[in-house]
Amino acid sequence: MKRWTALFLAAAMTAATCALAACKQPLVPPSWSPRENATVTIFTTNDMHGNLSGDGKSTIGVVQAAAIKASTPNSLLVDAGDATQGASFASISQGADVIRMMNEAGYDLMAAGNHEFDYGADVLLENEELADFPILAANVQKDGKPLLKSSAVLESAGYKIGFIGLTTVSTATSTNPTLLSGVTFENEIATAKKEIAALKDETDALILVCHMGDNDKAVSCTSEQLLNGLSQAEQAAVDAVIDGHSHTVEEKTVQGIPVLQTGVNFANLGKLTLTFTDSEQGASVSAEGEVLDYAAAMSYETTDAGEQKAHKVEETLDAINLQQDEILGETLCEIDHPLFGGYVCYNYVESRVVETSYGDFVTDAFRYYAEQFAKNEELTLPVVAVENGGGIAQSLPTWHSGGTNVTRGDVLSAFNHGNLVEVLKVSPAELFAAIENGLATTGQNESGLLLRERVSGSFLQCSGFTYTYDPAGETDKVVEVKLADGTALDRTDTENKILLATNNYVSTFFPQAEKLGELGGEDILIEDYILYLSGQNGGVLDYKCDYDRILIANDKSPETYTVKLRVMKGEAAQTNETFTLSVDGGEAQKVTTDGEGYITVTLKKGAHTLFLAETDNYVYVNNYSGTGVAEGTEKNPDFYTKEGYYCFYFYNTEE
Repeated sequence: MKRWTALFLAAAMTAATCALAACKQPLVPPSWSPRENATVTIFTTNDMHGNLSGDGKSTIGVVQAAAIKASTPNSLLVDAGDATQGASFASISQGADVIRMMNEAGYDLMAAGNHEFDYGADVLLENEELADFPILAANVQKDGKPLLKSSAVLESAGYKIGFIGLTTVSTATSTNPTLLSGVTFENEIATAKKEIAALKDETDALILVCHMGDNDKAVSCTSEQLLNGLSQAEQAAVDAVIDGHSHTVEEKTVQGIPVLQTGVNFANLGKLTLTFTDSEQGASVSAEGEVLDYAAAMSYETTDAGEQKAHKVEETLDAINLQQDEILGETLCEIDHPLFGGYVCYNYVESRVVETSYGDFVTDAFRYYAEQFAKNEELTLPVVAVENGGGIAQSLPTWHSGGTNVTRGDVLSAFNHGNLVEVLKVSPAELFAAIENGLATTGQNESGLLLRERVSGSFLQCSGFTYTYDPAGETDKVVEVKLADGTALDRTDTENKILLATNNYVSTFFPQAEKLGELGGEDILIEDYILYLSGQNGGVLDYKCDYDRILIANDKSPETYTVKLRVMKGEAAQTNETFTLSVDGGEAQKVTTDGEGYITVTLKKGAHTLFLAETDNYVYVNNYSGTGVAEGTEKNPDFYTKEGYYCFYFYNTEE
């Protein structure tokens, strides 16, 4: 594993030499007595998103993390944010159950991530009150006063370790602003400078716990840019950075300072080792970091104390899961055709760049209940609905297999932001602008792949209207918007009005709109619509998507494209075998794999769902998004190419 070391101070250095070496020297107390040289280990997590249970295959989980910490003398457990939102384990209690588990596991500190604000500032403060550890956000204020603690000093092995928490300022736009009344996010660099000045002479080591990440297209300031924005003296005062937000693995040094991030969903565990050497001139500290992958973390040597801790944490986790299972496990219906959206493959969110079947379904639900609202209020305006692609986190059902029950947990896993659905009165001009806001494409290649440097969570799924856009457009990408009755809207029309149903995050895209009412929580409306369509008695949900709502002008796609899907059993390709394949729920046909285990299928352009009966497994492919078109592997998908994002999803007949 990759390791780094940053050495800051030797006892024999003079003050001048120390400054040149980018190290720090705390004030010498009036009467000095030596402390024992010691090692402090800080284990780190970030972006757990409520995924606290290890899966026995690739995710470590809170039980093992607690065991490792309890087995390691002079150790701390620190999280860099986005713990309390995501999986239904988190959202069902608005993060409270995650905090309870972090308490049980022995977490010592966390920084607030942007998603800690998803339930609103008041809920965040309730979770802070519940936590047995400080939650930090030095650059967040409410009504001109600090919302949370800026910093904390923890003592281990006789040494004082200072922690400063920083939350990306992009939280102000990525989280529903209606829940953040009076909350402001201050510049990260300016805040860090102030906090470093306050703590550097009071501690033996200083750590920045940042929820900022390394993606400069997603945030205005990354953790690397933060460190580069500090003066040499300020850099010398910082011993390490524990990072989060970008869901990446960071093992690097910036200005000689270790930066550590562990990815997402407990796939890895960070380990930051601080080695202290005391002298009359003050304590010197070296920082060494590594990211423990699943195999390393699960084989970590644990003590009896660690095993006892693990047992206690597991008992608590089981008890909470048991309480939640009754709610989450309730069956809403059967489904004979999956609805795709959100994270179709790995870390790629399909609904942020193309029309999806789940996006159509959800917006149909919103529009259905908005039409009931309009009827009750005796409103005769056209009714439409939109949902932001970033608001759809999963497909339905969560696991793509035939004949699967749809549970309340499936819905909550996809809609876990706690948003309300509102009815607004908006103008055509506002609708045009909101659609434009979500289009991040930069063109289209000859195979039809939509090119982009990024994807946008503001990409709008829609119901009650269609829109056509030019991927290569530089300013006005939207070419046409038509209502369901064929009426074309005018992009300059600010006078006429239509009724729009959407969640209260997307409603902020319409600052001039008049709010007419609320329909209820997203998850509740979707559950009700599922029950309505499936007959209220756990019947079958049969919803087909025609992919005819979001259209591409000057489409370069050929009329057909070919995909090769490899059939695997374990790690063995199934060669020269015959299987039963159906496309988009159509008539089944017999297909035979070639000598390498591939089935070759030619499809008309657009999105398709393929089902291989013998594997009981669905596969989604789309030439516009690239999903299923370019081959990678499960462990190393070919996501990032110069032309766009790809993901290859293959059948697997044995887990």
